[in-house]
Amino acid sequence: MNYQFIIGMDISKHSFDVAMFSANNAENVYHKSFTNDESGFNELLKFANEAVTGFNVAESLFCMEATGLYCNALLDFFKNQQANVWVENPVQIKRSTGIKRGKTDKVDSISIAKYALKNAELARLWKPSSVVLEKIKNLATLRERMVITQKRLLVPIEELRSAGQVKMADLLYKAIKKSINAIESDLKNIEVKIMECLKEDSSLSHLFLLITSVVGIGFVTAINLLIHTQGFNTMCDSRKLACYCGVAPFPHQSGISIKGKTRVSNMANKKLKTNLHLAALTAIKCDPELKAYYERKVLEGKSKMSVINAVRFKLLARVVAVVNKNEEYVKKVA
Repeated sequence: MNYQFIIGMDISKHSFDVAMFSANNAENVYHKSFTNDESGFNELLKFANEAVTGFNVAESLFCMEATGLYCNALLDFFKNQQANVWVENPVQIKRSTGIKRGKTDKVDSISIAKYALKNAELARLWKPSSVVLEKIKNLATLRERMVITQKRLLVPIEELRSAGQVKMADLLYKAIKKSINAIESDLKNIEVKIMECLKEDSSLSHLFLLITSVVGIGFVTAINLLIHTQGFNTMCDSRKLACYCGVAPFPHQSGISIKGKTRVSNMANKKLKTNLHLAALTAIKCDPELKAYYERKVLEGKSKMSVINAVRFKLLARVVAVVNKNEEYVKKVA
């Protein structure tokens, strides 16, 4: 689709900045800030109609970075307006626009708008998540926060224990034991709720079974993959997914004189990257093929971290393969 108007939006908790221009006149940029609420959303459309002659929602592309909860209300508003919305991975925008000396909300909104204009033909228009996936997403977020709370309580105690202050560590643990047990109980309840939600959607439930058939991919990793790919509707290419998760190696080279080892980008979905790291460690222990691969590469002189990253990549490739083939993974014997 040829969009006549491009709107870049930088979203924060209480406000959002907008940069807009006609597709045939990107030099004439209109900018304004709005409150991140229904009043601000309506003001945005009023501003657009007044700023650009002939503006209409149907011929416009609205582009924003994925910012979690902060953009949800605006997305609901756009859904009712039947707007063309592109919710892009911040990593992709940063890679495309490069590092800038100054950073302001105005600059960011202009960068997003220019990115949208440059890549409009590649735009993946946002589609609302299913009701079930939205429930799973919120439950998973709640679970994550509870895990963080549990770690914050236990880390100081473990540090005391490691320092030899066992009696003090035992004293503190006893003082919070009921809280720790309560968190453990709530975590189990949340996981049960998530599984109940999966049963409400046969497609998601089937995808979960396919993904977890891959050795190393457990409950948390599978759920996060479903959430961040919207049930593999927005991303089902192993290379693109690996880039998104930060496990795809890129060459480190400058001209013909500087050549280094391949590296992974630090611009990635860090949550999924961590999930996949733990999944790779499990797979190396439990999957004979990957265990043999890891041991062989380490003996060849490869660094352990680079081999673990290769295993992460292989796991993602297996996940995408079982989804595309609609078949559970069959473990091979090394």
